[in-house]
Amino acid sequence: MNSSNHIFLRNKYYLFILVILSILWQTFFCLGSTDDTESLFRTKMIVCRDTDYQTNVYLYSSEQEGPAVMIMAGVHGDELAGIEAAKKFMKNIKLEKGTVVIIPEANKEAIDHGVRAISPEEDLNRNYPGDLTSEGIKRLAGEIFEILKNNEIDFLLDLHESVEYYHKNSAFYGQTIVLDDNENHFLNRIAGYLVYKLNSSVVSPKDMFDVIVKPIAGSSTYEALNHLEICGITFETCNKLDYIKRVDFHRQCIENVLAYFDMINLQVEAEVETD
Repeated sequence: MNSSNHIFLRNKYYLFILVILSILWQTFFCLGSTDDTESLFRTKMIVCRDTDYQTNVYLYSSEQEGPAVMIMAGVHGDELAGIEAAKKFMKNIKLEKGTVVIIPEANKEAIDHGVRAISPEEDLNRNYPGDLTSEGIKRLAGEIFEILKNNEIDFLLDLHESVEYYHKNSAFYGQTIVLDDNENHFLNRIAGYLVYKLNSSVVSPKDMFDVIVKPIAGSSTYEALNHLEICGITFETCNKLDYIKRVDFHRQCIENVLAYFDMINLQVEAEVETD
């Protein structure tokens, strides 16, 4: 083989190496996503692992420090609008700062059976703060409570539905924002903000939201406030409304809570929704 052939083969080899290095460089350094959702730090946790109550918890953290908000849905297995709204929000989350912890299917066992709770004694929203040494629903409540503590949550949003409008029958909670303490100035401020934002787009007076004070021992927001000094609200839609409308109310509530803490840009969220 003459020298020119040696040079040709050597050049082909070097060219091949350069191509490979270029591909590796683009893969690891040049093709990073500019999508805001993918730029977030996302962590998946599992509570009640290997039990009937096993469910997933998702933690999203922005690079910029800020408040920590926890959003729960599916505490009662037959209240579906909040579940769908939470899952839709997770697909397009645009977090400006802080941390959001989302449990989209808190009571997975009840959801799978299509019931409020497996039994009256196993109502998740009557079993907080729970018990980590127990089994079943008490352990689930205990592990959720641990997430509240370990992630230094500043605010809790618990999404629910009711079978009747509150203004028609005060034994039910449809179209309300439920507080656990009427003397808490912060809770009154954020509830007033949410009612203003939500009702600004409501056409029918019967679908307007009201703020009510109904503390319930064993509920997530009551026990978080009294055991951990974490403020929170329970958000209730009435399932006599169209399902799509209820999902949209829950979505609006999620977005407005996070916007209240300057954690998201509502204009960006609206653009995502209309895409």
